[in-house]
Amino acid sequence: MHLGADMDPNMGTTTNKIACTANEWKLNSASHTLQVNIQAL
Repeated sequence: MHLGADMDPNMGTTTNKIACTANEWKLNSASHTLQVNIQAL
């Protein structure tokens, strides 16, 4: 039971890291798309 309690915070941290990475990737791809559109104009 103690092991399970120790694993829960770690799993939450991992999920948060994945979510943050996904958000950064979306922001980076969105800004890159904007730059390409501005250069095309």
